[in-house]
Amino acid sequence: MATREKELIRGKILHYLALVYPQPVTLPLLQGELDLFGYPVPMDELNFHLAYLAEKGLVALEDAGQPARPGGAARAGRKVPLVRITAKGIDYYDGRLPAEEGIYLEPKR
Repeated sequence: MATREKELIRGKILHYLALVYPQPVTLPLLQGELDLFGYPVPMDELNFHLAYLAEKGLVALEDAGQPARPGGAARAGRKVPLVRITAKGIDYYDGRLPAEEGIYLEPKR
């Protein structure tokens, strides 16, 4: 994958997460949205991009317990990985922070 494509994908991740802020999303949902944007990304590459963005403080990775089954008990011990954009990520996406190498945000109209 070319460097520019990696930068575009990271920008699209921030774009989508800013749209749904303050809600976190599951990794499969984010992967599906990137596919709809025209950037299909295998899960291992998505995890790489999210780790990169998390180290820059632009996204937060968290685990949530799986919800209880209707009429049943919660599934103990199972975690669902979630990702959400941080306040710093929103500021970066909105252009209030200096440009970061490694992330490309398309100009806003």
